[in-house]
Amino acid sequence: MLGVSNSPVARSADTRPAQSSFTRRPLALSATAVSLTGLVALVASVACDSALADGNPAFMGDPSLSPFSNPNGAGGNGSTLVNPMGSSSLNAERNPSLSTIDNNGPTTAPDGAPLAADQLAPLTACATPGPRQIRRLSSEQYKKTLQRVFGDDVPADAPVLRDPATLGYHVDADDSLIEDLDADALMGMAEEIATWAVDNGKLNQFQGTCGNLNDDNCLRTFIRNLGERISREPLDDTRVNRYRELFQVEGVETFADGAKMVVSAMVQSPYMLYRRELGPLNRNQNDYQLTAFEVASELSYFLTNAPPDSTLLDAAKQNRLNSQEDIDREAARLLATADAKAVLGQFVRGWTDIDRLLTKAKEGADLSPELRNDMLEETNRFFAEVLENGTIGDLFGAQYTYLNKRLSDFYGIQGGTGDAFEKVDISDGRRVPGLLGQGSYLTAHALANNSSPVQRAFVVRERFLCNDLPEVPTNLDTNLKPQVDTDTSRERYARHSSEEPCHTCHQLMDPIGFTFENYDGFGRFRETEAGKQVDSSGGVPLMSGRNMVSPPVTFPLAGVDELADYLAQIEDVRACMINNLAYFSYGIANENKWASTDKVCTDNFIRQEARDSGNTLKSALMGVLHAPHFTTRVKDVDL
Repeated sequence: MLGVSNSPVARSADTRPAQSSFTRRPLALSATAVSLTGLVALVASVACDSALADGNPAFMGDPSLSPFSNPNGAGGNGSTLVNPMGSSSLNAERNPSLSTIDNNGPTTAPDGAPLAADQLAPLTACATPGPRQIRRLSSEQYKKTLQRVFGDDVPADAPVLRDPATLGYHVDADDSLIEDLDADALMGMAEEIATWAVDNGKLNQFQGTCGNLNDDNCLRTFIRNLGERISREPLDDTRVNRYRELFQVEGVETFADGAKMVVSAMVQSPYMLYRRELGPLNRNQNDYQLTAFEVASELSYFLTNAPPDSTLLDAAKQNRLNSQEDIDREAARLLATADAKAVLGQFVRGWTDIDRLLTKAKEGADLSPELRNDMLEETNRFFAEVLENGTIGDLFGAQYTYLNKRLSDFYGIQGGTGDAFEKVDISDGRRVPGLLGQGSYLTAHALANNSSPVQRAFVVRERFLCNDLPEVPTNLDTNLKPQVDTDTSRERYARHSSEEPCHTCHQLMDPIGFTFENYDGFGRFRETEAGKQVDSSGGVPLMSGRNMVSPPVTFPLAGVDELADYLAQIEDVRACMINNLAYFSYGIANENKWASTDKVCTDNFIRQEARDSGNTLKSALMGVLHAPHFTTRVKDVDL
């Protein structure tokens, strides 16, 4: 369900004369599940009753699908659409996972060594897209949309939407809800922005010389200009007429009065808060083709967390977003922006689960906020460089990194010479290549005052290899006994995991985690611990499902450098990274919405495109944009 219960949804003026401006109207939604059509009907009905003025069939993307025609959610063509907003029935059994991968054959030799690319089985790709859905903007996307419309000084500093983390990201269409506090915050912000925009001349760009309530053409031009920017698409006559009525509400005596009503309504509109991925039914009656404006929003919000700029909107208006070449052209332009680099930084931090570094409790070293941010910036810049010039394997095998002097001094190596980051060659072995040798990873996945083989191995298993580990018993005490001065970290963990029930899970992780032991809990190299030589030998135990293969096989590793080399070569990492990247774009990890068999073959479409281009990181990203799901949706999805 939408997630609003007995909460005011808008303070905009109701179109009925009896209502005065900025009046709260509470709305209670049933706890029963609704289809996407039903959801849109609820959102649209709120819009009508609250003078959001957006209640019309066009919100569905198909004029035949009136959101008011069928309370059970079936449209005029018999389609059942998906409710993406977290209904209780849709998510009751939902356990989102990114572990489903289909390689059509082994990816390692019998001894566990990664197979070369020419030894891998062909992938089974398909053109089966996922379901239609509407996706609520994130708090960042909402703010950037306001800034794009009104300017960077728009009073929208405080987040008004909550963005729950799912699988390490803030993108899941099922979990982004409008709840009580969100609705109330949105209403307050809408009022503030409306008054601020009028008082500070922010509407001049949309209204021109408008100032007369009796100049109907001028008022409609103002509504169309502002509405197109806020909704990311032109307004049809029905929507323009509804907004036009706000200038006739009792108490509106000047253009400024009516303009405040319109701004407040549009800022809370479902067309502002949500981006549609619906499209009209294709002539073949088999699927839905997203409109050019839907593709423009999908592309822009995915790559920049911002709405389409004027260039992209113009391309949509001129039907220049219909081909792969069109999408490539706009993607290349957007990827060159600072916003895109920031978004891709969010992806790599979510994939490696290192955002926790900023708040991670640490003791025994001075980890200032500046140093923590430097560590994250090293990862951001490194990922951007690989995206531009490297392969997926280079994420673990690249013999360079980015350092400034503060970070170089902390690592105890020569590299950066000032505050600015510099590309530094590390082929002499002074740091582990790729992501595994970066302080963001090593420090975030460690204890407060020492390393943590389990934390570091867990990320390798679940985030880099997409393995599902055995579930930890709910009544199991996982706390380690205090480390004694004469013990190394490895000895401490070896004792903890030697007996059941701990051994079953630890035997899959500890051999991986021990390879990191030359790096302490702060990412600094060490040769000894507790007066003993560090033992960083280990391996990768092969898994079948959630368990070790039988008979057991472990690919041996002398240390983390060999682990990095292993991850740089194995197909599972390429598949897992693409699985995560596709989720980061599409926002779906729910088998009730998109069957894993269909989602996997879409992932394989992306993997195949990457294979055909030498598994470059850029080709994987472009594969996400080229997959049928990016522009097409299935006809029917049953709940």
